[in-house]
Amino acid sequence: MSVIEQIKQSNLGRNPQLVEYKYERMSEGLFLFFRATASVFFHDFSQHFSTTDPTHVWGCGDLHLQNFGTYKAENRLVYFDINDFDDAALLPATWELARMLTSIYLAGEELDLEPEENEQMALAFLSSYTKTLVSGKPIDIERRTATGMLAVFFDQLEKRRRKDFIKERTIKVDGERKLDLENGKALPISAQKRSEIETLLTTWLQQHPNPFFNRICDIGVRLTGTASLGLERYVILVENTKEKQYLLDLKEARVSTLAPLLPLPQPTWLSEAARIVDIQGRVNNVLPTLLCNVAGHEKSFVLKELQPEQDKLDFHLWDGELETLEDLVRTMGVIVASGHLRSAGRQGSSIADELIEFAKQSQWQQDLLNFCRKYPNKVHQDYFAFCEAYEEGFFE
Repeated sequence: MSVIEQIKQSNLGRNPQLVEYKYERMSEGLFLFFRATASVFFHDFSQHFSTTDPTHVWGCGDLHLQNFGTYKAENRLVYFDINDFDDAALLPATWELARMLTSIYLAGEELDLEPEENEQMALAFLSSYTKTLVSGKPIDIERRTATGMLAVFFDQLEKRRRKDFIKERTIKVDGERKLDLENGKALPISAQKRSEIETLLTTWLQQHPNPFFNRICDIGVRLTGTASLGLERYVILVENTKEKQYLLDLKEARVSTLAPLLPLPQPTWLSEAARIVDIQGRVNNVLPTLLCNVAGHEKSFVLKELQPEQDKLDFHLWDGELETLEDLVRTMGVIVASGHLRSAGRQGSSIADELIEFAKQSQWQQDLLNFCRKYPNKVHQDYFAFCEAYEEGFFE
């Protein structure tokens, strides 16, 4: 099967209007294309990376530079951690690291790094990851422990307020706040679908011991991301008993992209949303204020609060100093290793001692770097083929 056919097949069963927008987004740049084609990457990796990896870790399944972000936890502190677990699974550690290292090499191209500088970034990440594993101690990253580029980012988040965030995303209609459907972040929802979502959330509220809200004010189709475009996803304006308003994200959960390729047996989950929420709960030390799975008749969804403090750290905001970029990727290495240690020994995952021993071995690191150093050439070829097919109307 060609890459073009792989991409088309991986998007079957999604909203055609949003898939069309997804393809447009993918054509806008190499890194956007890479983000949206995890199925292609892991198909190639499973076929061509043969180095033995005895580890079993709980991973997000799509680790790259832009799947890290900030959020406020129940303890009111803002943390920086992995924030996308749609494809989460039990997998060999090299599967998780390969996607991340390749993203570093690709990002280096976009930032016009010299080849030796790009190599330095990849080595910094891998060194930080293995050093943290060897220590055997998970580490949290929050405002007080952040440095460099990340510390500046945390300082910017301090200025954001929920009231302002709500006002930015909504408008007043007859004295009531409604979602702003003109800002490019939300689309109108059909009456039938609105009724379905209201019923789903009302049922969930009745079963939830500590309701986050008691009234649904408005619902729209949420327009965000790249890889997930085309899945059912909604933004919901709600209000609690104290008349405080919040924005929620309700996202359809589907089978992990890695499922057909994984070499390890997986647990049986109550639903795909339960898989996502449970694995995130194992990997992240402190969870966002709201993270729940909501089960419908045929589908399941992940429900989260949209927060003003929630954001992805875009590597394009780099200040041009190599030291600050290296500091950032080292921090990410700490985060990934900490997640693997934190979730060690759970339902078939390797225990900490096994991960420590793995981190001390050098052969797999050399082999992995060799693969990830070369793979961007394949991404370039696939991107060129995709853009050509897109312009010729293959995806219409």
